[in-house]
This record gives sequence, structure tokens and C-alpha cells, in this order.
Amino acid sequence: MSETDKQQDTDALSSHLLGGKKHHDEEKNVETEEIQHLEKGTDYLTTLLLQQGVKETKTKSKKTPPKLDELKKIFVQNLLKAGYVTVDDKDRTILTDSGKKFLDNQTKNAAMKVELAKLKNLEYRKSLERKTKSNNKKRKKKR
Repeated sequence: MSETDKQQDTDALSSHLLGGKKHHDEEKNVETEEIQHLEKGTDYLTTLLLQQGVKETKTKSKKTPPKLDELKKIFVQNLLKAGYVTVDDKDRTILTDSGKKFLDNQTKNAAMKVELAKLKNLEYRKSLERKTKSNNKKRKKKR
């Protein structure tokens, strides 16, 4: 065998191996393989513990997540604790002075954020217009 034949065989073998590796990497799903590996480990440990006499116990969560009505009550309780509202004789909430100040402050902050977003949007649109105009000028010059 000549030197060029060996080189061609080596190149063909290398390209074949690289192509196979590429195909393997494209087909391989690491996440699925990792999950399968972990499940095998879990099965092994479960079997081992059951053979040792350890029994499987199922536990229930002691607390269930609060429902919508409970969340509303918690929200109102937090407002009461913070002093933003009070409750009158008819169980209606009344906004306190500190609650009014807090609400006004939050409204002002939100309004400033909206104005800032509008200005950024306007600035962005103006920059797009400038880019479009400069691109149109460049196109006209090329003609």
C-alpha cells in the first residue's frame, strides 16, 4: 500500500467516525438518559431498603395552599396590620390617611414608570425613523 492510499483510508475512516459521532450526538437526549439512570438508581435503593425491612410510608402535606377567599382575607389582614385600612361597624374597609398616602405614592411611582416607558418608546421609534431615512439616502446615492 502506498502512502497516499493509507492517507485516503485514514481520511475516510476519520470522516466516517466523525459522521457517526455527529449522528449519535444529534440523536442523543441527555435529559432522558439522565432520568432513566436516576430511576434505575431509585429502583435499586427502594429494593434494597424493602429487603432490609424498611416499609414505604406515604405522607400527606399538613397544609393545603390557601383558596381564593382565604387569600383575600390574608390580604385584608395585612392591610389592617400595616394600618392602611380600618374596618367600620358594617365590616367595610375604610382607607386611612396613611393608606391614602401610600396609595398616592404608589400611583405616582406607577405614573412615572409609565412616562419613562413612553419616552423610551418614543426615543426608540425616532431612532428607527433616523435609520430608515439614512438607509433611504444611501440607496438613492447608489442609484
